[in-house]
Amino acid sequence: GPDFDPLMHPSELKGRKDMLVRMQQLFKEAKFSLPDGSCLSPVGEYNLRLGIIKELDPDMVSTYRLPQVQVFEGHPFIVEAGVSVGGKTVKPGLNVYRFANRIPL
Repeated sequence: GPDFDPLMHPSELKGRKDMLVRMQQLFKEAKFSLPDGSCLSPVGEYNLRLGIIKELDPDMVSTYRLPQVQVFEGHPFIVEAGVSVGGKTVKPGLNVYRFANRIPL
C-alpha cells in the first residue's frame, strides 16, 4: 500500500496490525519457481546396479529411478531405488540399506 516503505525499520510496524496482516497475505500469495534439480548428482541406475552387484553379489537385482526431479518444501531430490534378492554376502532375512546424498542413513 501507499503507507508501506520497503526500507521501513521493523520497529515501525508496531501497532500497524493492518499492515502486518497485508504483508502476511502477500507472502502467502507469492509464487516461487520450483528448483530444477541441476544442483543434484544422481547415481544413475547403471551405477546403482553395479554397486549392489559388487557389494552384495545378489542372485537378482533390479533398479529404478523416477523420471523427474521431485520437490519437497523447496528442496529438490531424486528418487533412485535398488532391490536385490539373495547373495553370498547377505545375512538371512530382510536387509534394508538406505542412502541419501550417497551417504548411508
